[in-house]
Amino acid sequence: MINRACTFFSQFDRNLWILAIGWFVGALGFAASIPFVAIYFHDALNMSTTEIGLFFAAMAIVRSVFQAIGGEMSDRVGRTLLLVHSQLARAVLFFFIALAIDHNMGFWWIGGLLLLNSIFGSIFMPAINALISDILPSKKRLDGYAISRSAGNLGWAAGPAIGGFLAANSYAVLFHMSAIILLVSGLIFWLFLKVPRAARVQEHFTFSDLVAVKDDRNLAGHMFLLFFLYLVVAQLVAPFSLYTVEMVGISESQLGLLFTLNGLMVALLQIPITRMLASTRFTTQLALGAFLYFVGYGILGMFSSYGFFVFVIGTVTVGELFISPPSLTLTSRLAPENRMGRYMGIHGFSTTAGWSLGPLYGGVFLDKFQNNPTLAWILISSLAFLSGVGYLLFARRLPPQFNRKD
Repeated sequence: MINRACTFFSQFDRNLWILAIGWFVGALGFAASIPFVAIYFHDALNMSTTEIGLFFAAMAIVRSVFQAIGGEMSDRVGRTLLLVHSQLARAVLFFFIALAIDHNMGFWWIGGLLLLNSIFGSIFMPAINALISDILPSKKRLDGYAISRSAGNLGWAAGPAIGGFLAANSYAVLFHMSAIILLVSGLIFWLFLKVPRAARVQEHFTFSDLVAVKDDRNLAGHMFLLFFLYLVVAQLVAPFSLYTVEMVGISESQLGLLFTLNGLMVALLQIPITRMLASTRFTTQLALGAFLYFVGYGILGMFSSYGFFVFVIGTVTVGELFISPPSLTLTSRLAPENRMGRYMGIHGFSTTAGWSLGPLYGGVFLDKFQNNPTLAWILISSLAFLSGVGYLLFARRLPPQFNRKD
């Protein structure tokens, strides 16, 4: 078994491991502080939960737009350049956030700096996803995305544990630490990533280029279904937290353990699950993941024990494991030459838009059916079921060469 694992990992380009390590370090720095921003706004700045929710919604909308712009930029100015400079810029911004907190400069300074940080984070994501496709042959991309995603989620699992310890003492120190960690991430990409420069797009750019989805029916179908699926995926952060803590009554520490379980499962199981499903069509994997989200969130309102919530998180996390690598790999297969960044940017726009609107979508049903959570969660999860059915139908018209690992 160890020999098989060594053989599997040794087949990948050295640059993939540099990307994975840099992504892990970057996720670690980001996740160490960002989960505690809402607590700081509420406790230190006396902001209401509605005000905090509006700020995060605005930040998510900005992220979704700049995902598309970042993908276009990576085709035109180069992936590595964007990776390095986006991480260094985020490190500088975290440093200034720490200073703003230390000097009690208030919401507008801190919020503005966080908004700028989200822009550079959005530019980072399509660049790194496109670069993975650049350095790996088509037949290895599915496994490559699984490896990189496992590394990122390991950072997300470890980051809040570090952040929780530091936040108990000083929010300023917390953001200083995040700045240092993100600086290390940028330096890893700068010093160790050695990737040949891809051919750049030369024609004149217009913003209409960002809606290239209209010219590719297969991409349009994929993004349409993915957007509705991510409206349900997005329930994990706000609606799930609100329901379990405020409506059912579990503690914040218990909720934190559920999030840690999610991150650890992804970090440990993403590669084995991806390998197990390697011969399965991408649309089938996406449909199975969507159905697992429908089941997991669909039964959430039926019981209220903590053990049941562990089961729910386990179910939706397995669904998450089924979705991400095939979704990215399918997008990379659809992308024409020199358009990988653009297509990854459009992919990022669709998923981030779902993340942006998902909490509002779930919140409306939880407010409307406060006395009937079973019905609320069935309605919330129904879009995942429809997305799953959509992917099974989509497979009928998608050319087979796009829908399987080589």
